[in-house]
Amino acid sequence: MIVKNESLRGLYKGITASWLREGIYSSLRLGLYEPFKEMLGETDPKNTPLWMKFVAGSMSGFVGSVVGNPADLLKVRMQAWEGQS
Repeated sequence: MIVKNESLRGLYKGITASWLREGIYSSLRLGLYEPFKEMLGETDPKNTPLWMKFVAGSMSGFVGSVVGNPADLLKVRMQAWEGQS
């Protein structure tokens, strides 16, 4: 239906904002994991307790989500706005 009404280009509305959000989210989530583990007191990477990995992953995911959320909102608005034209 989108291709019929808006051409093939209609499938890519909001893709730049989606890339921006994914880049921010993934970079922070992956980049903050190790520092958060160290902040929680990790001393031996080979014997890190599961709870510490879980908490560090949750913290880095939370920060990535909070910082990446504006780009996600931008993506949704771009898709909705361009669909009205």
